[in-house]
Amino acid sequence: MSYKVKNLKKVEDNKVLLDLEITNNYLKKSLNAAYKEISSKAKIPGFRPGKIPYNIIDLNFGKEYVLNEAASIAISELYPQIIEESNIKPIDYPKVKINSIGEDIPLGFEITVEVEPEIIPPKYKDIELIALSEEVVEEEVNKQIDILRNNYATLEAVEVDRPAGKGDFVIVDFVGTIDGKDFEGNSAQDYTLEIGSHTLFKDFENALIGMKKGEHKSIDLVLPDNIANKDLAGKQAHFEIDLKEIKTKVLPELNEDFLSNFGDYKSIEEFKNFISEKLSEQKKKARREKLIKDLLDNLVNNAVFQVPEPMIASRIRLFKEDLDNYLEQNKISKENYLKAFGLDEEKFNQNLREAAVREVKEYLIISAIKRAEAKNIEPTDEQIAQEKEKILNSYQKEEDKKKAQEYLESEDGKRDLIESLRQRNLFDFLIKNARIKEEKSLRKEESLGEVESSEKKLWVPGKTS
Repeated sequence: MSYKVKNLKKVEDNKVLLDLEITNNYLKKSLNAAYKEISSKAKIPGFRPGKIPYNIIDLNFGKEYVLNEAASIAISELYPQIIEESNIKPIDYPKVKINSIGEDIPLGFEITVEVEPEIIPPKYKDIELIALSEEVVEEEVNKQIDILRNNYATLEAVEVDRPAGKGDFVIVDFVGTIDGKDFEGNSAQDYTLEIGSHTLFKDFENALIGMKKGEHKSIDLVLPDNIANKDLAGKQAHFEIDLKEIKTKVLPELNEDFLSNFGDYKSIEEFKNFISEKLSEQKKKARREKLIKDLLDNLVNNAVFQVPEPMIASRIRLFKEDLDNYLEQNKISKENYLKAFGLDEEKFNQNLREAAVREVKEYLIISAIKRAEAKNIEPTDEQIAQEKEKILNSYQKEEDKKKAQEYLESEDGKRDLIESLRQRNLFDFLIKNARIKEEKSLRKEESLGEVESSEKKLWVPGKTS
């Protein structure tokens, strides 16, 4: 053993002191490394860097200096191992104090370091939660089919001489001016627009209602505040509009030809069942995600401990590194990024700190519950085997599957897989021990207006669920 821990004790709220000793043999190895490093950097007249004898280094720098350099090397090399084997989680840089050092004696030293606090979590059982319904009703299935039919709809010219109305598609030419001058995006030819879609200005689209094919209209309107070019917002604009054609959307019939776009379905009923199953999967996923989010919100909001400043600073640093990488990769300046979100530097830093505090709180709470419920969340051998098989089956290429298998069989892979399952088991445990009220029954029996809608963006064939 290269070192030994003589004592480990708590000295303050979140600080521990380790009294350690590094063997003399290991120190001697570090002493040689120190001489070589000093020799490569020192400038001593008559000697080339890297070729300075040890006794000359002692004469110029002193033995004590070399020993301290050796101690620094030895401690730096062994520190990760010391931390891991001592089962502590530092959150800041350590302070080192040398107690005894010599060429022929063990290196005695102390490390004082701030560690993750072992907090008492807030109440995590019997939390009241509102769950999204998993039920899929026929109306939702039909709505999804209507979306698909809309995706495959065609536009057909209106043959009868009638005025355009909301929902019609029109082909128009238009030219706009401000004080008689052109402006950005002021004109277009053969522009197809759905009236009422809010693609263009509301007043512009409303002006098309009642126009017939071949008609010309002049209008004046005030450009809205949400226009892309903010310099134009609120200005009076004049438009000359020619309506060239009116078209209406025609949905395809729900028949075998339509179903062939999505696969080999023998009947409308079979296709509806397929969509219903996918919507059910999506709803189950959304239900679980909301339960977990609401659980975390409850736990964080009821936490009473203070988050250690070093952990906040560390998380902010990681946030900023990630952002810098993102901005560099996408060639976006920090100034333009902040402008896009309507932030100044002060507000940005405030948001960053709030996010960091939130993340650290979640981490500490979850870690504390994991310790308290270790027996209840430890994955079984069967669960580990099933998860491995599920992961491997998700790869289609044999080469990718082989790489995944090699990783899962490595020590890092085993550890990551088990930790991932612990996390999943923990949330299963918390959900199982919560008081869950179903959204549907709440709406029916208690009419809770504040309950969030369960409507989500519907799944469509050909996209991942």
